[in-house]
Amino acid sequence: MPKQRELVVTNIFSFYKGIDLAALGKINEAKETILASIKSEKKIEGGDVDLLQRLIAKEGESRLALASLLWDAGDRAEAESVLGTACLRLDQLEADAQKRLAMKKGAPEPERLRFSIDDQIGAGLSCSRFKNEKFLSETLDWPDPLQRKVIKLQTLGK
Repeated sequence: MPKQRELVVTNIFSFYKGIDLAALGKINEAKETILASIKSEKKIEGGDVDLLQRLIAKEGESRLALASLLWDAGDRAEAESVLGTACLRLDQLEADAQKRLAMKKGAPEPERLRFSIDDQIGAGLSCSRFKNEKFLSETLDWPDPLQRKVIKLQTLGK
């Protein structure tokens, strides 16, 4: 299991790298890094659900960063595809987390269990959060150019 844990952590850092490359506007490098991480992610197995959920959250963030770059570069079809996959994965993450919490014996029925990008419960992670400038700047600490691109994508602006 330590090898699997190491692979998860490596992938999380690779997604961070992809986001950093996206922030620098390096479309090809960001895309290569993020897609390689997604491909590598398929090899991960294990029972550490919390760690795997953190990985999926970071994957969702990196997909949104990539989608915003693609949209800004005029590749609308691919941007929409990447965005759709990101939103689906984030929705699945939320649903799974809620189900797991509800299954715990004696646990009160939660309103919603939410995950944030950086491993914190409570921020609420969904595609709609990426429309919120405060979330992008304060929670994710994304630079202004990348924030503007993701907001433009989320509103399907030109």
